[in-house]
Amino acid sequence: MGVVDVIWMVLILGAAGYLFYRSVIKKKGHCPGCDHGSCDKK
Repeated sequence: MGVVDVIWMVLILGAAGYLFYRSVIKKKGHCPGCDHGSCDKK
């Protein structure tokens, strides 16, 4: 693996981790358009 491959891997894993945090942990699994979990879509 070269340095460029490692940089790409870090960027991709960082973006995936951020999306996971934003969509699952921060919103606790609620739908993307709903910040409070009050919508009826599950």
